[in-house]
Amino acid sequence: MALAFSTGDPQITLEEESAKKVIFKVEIPPDSRARTKDVGATLTIVGKILADTSQAGNAADSTAKIMEWSVVPSEKKEAYRSVTLKVTSGGIVTRQYELPNAFIVDYHEDFENDDGIGEFTLVLKQMKNKMADVKVTGGFT
Repeated sequence: MALAFSTGDPQITLEEESAKKVIFKVEIPPDSRARTKDVGATLTIVGKILADTSQAGNAADSTAKIMEWSVVPSEKKEAYRSVTLKVTSGGIVTRQYELPNAFIVDYHEDFENDDGIGEFTLVLKQMKNKMADVKVTGGFT
């Protein structure tokens, strides 16, 4: 899976080997009795925190940049980013998700004491007033 966060500085690209699981969810209030305008979109990414293998001391893992993004206050424009996620299988893109005004709802990291391998969970939401701009495509050849 390839995941890119754009809009803003620095640009963040999550390493393909880092992502383990992706969940895309369209949310409608459970008490709705008909289709409603109160629709939301959530993208959850679970992945590995990769060790720094670079020689120059630059982190080989983008989760540190994601963590920095997660603490940006909501009133700053940098809190919102354009997110593109491509899910690939056998070199073919099976799904591409585009959230043009995404913000972080939750970000956390867990580390195992036994082997020291870290795991992160990132939960993104699309701004509700920009739901019409969300694109989900698939069936690429």
